[in-house]
Amino acid sequence: MEEKEKTPIPETSETPDTAAPETESARPDRSQLNAFENFYENFRKVPLKYIDIFIGVCITALVVVILIGILKSKGFF
Repeated sequence: MEEKEKTPIPETSETPDTAAPETESARPDRSQLNAFENFYENFRKVPLKYIDIFIGVCITALVVVILIGILKSKGFF
């Protein structure tokens, strides 16, 4: 059987009223943001699940370090 070449179907452009609310063009210029907004802009594409896991690991590490310090002061280590 002979294979026919498939021509790509052009994607239809979205109308402004059906476009995603937060597009690249809708975001303000970085020079218009304050320091905190510029910092958080770096993590805009990181999924929230990974940020939550990172925060949980940091809290767990802090608790472990505090517990080790308490135990050392009591003479257990």
